[in-house]
Amino acid sequence: MLNSFQLKIIMCIFMFMDHMAEFIPGTPLWFRYIGRVVAPIFFFLLIEGYFHTKNKTAYAKRLFIFALIMLIGNRLLDSLIFPAKNIGIHNNIFLSLFWGVMLLNSIEKYKISYEDKKSNLISILLISILSMFSEASFLGLGMVLIFYFYKEKILIRDLLYILLSLSTIFLFGSISLTSLLSENFQWMMVFSLLFIHMYNGKKGLGLKYFFYIFYPIHIWILYIISYYMSK
Repeated sequence: MLNSFQLKIIMCIFMFMDHMAEFIPGTPLWFRYIGRVVAPIFFFLLIEGYFHTKNKTAYAKRLFIFALIMLIGNRLLDSLIFPAKNIGIHNNIFLSLFWGVMLLNSIEKYKISYEDKKSNLISILLISILSMFSEASFLGLGMVLIFYFYKEKILIRDLLYILLSLSTIFLFGSISLTSLLSENFQWMMVFSLLFIHMYNGKKGLGLKYFFYIFYPIHIWILYIISYYMSK
């Protein structure tokens, strides 16, 4: 069984491997397979954190600040430092996580509001649309809703998550075996369930900001390495 900290450490290792394959030529393709389980675990832990945090507004603000830092850093590397680089940096899961928390805040307000239902519903719809334009897109939106509404209904949660994962087979490309193993492999996110079922519900060691710092730093380092390798 794994606590939240241990899960995050494992996912950071997997994430590093995934981004190596994204930025560094010649990295084995199976590194990308491993990376498919990462984002779902962070969305799962986002919901866990949401239920346990004492200040949900501060939770959202923290994610927004790091999403902004990530956006600025990405643009600086793309436009000012390496303007000739063709790949570019599009990674910013912080923004997807931020929209997830904002969506949950709106849903919570909708549940308890007796006079302002209409404006809260509009807020829910607007945030849902905006989240579709972030890195995780509809998958992030789907995971937030599944992990939130079916937190205690494990069987339904798992079935809906499996359906969400397998939906990518039909949405992202060919469904031939070759394609599913070479380019259309987002469906492998389904294996995140193995790690979700290992979670013991405990927080574990702190170092909260380590994960906020690790994500942008390792991407920027790999991006810089890939730039010099291509020269």
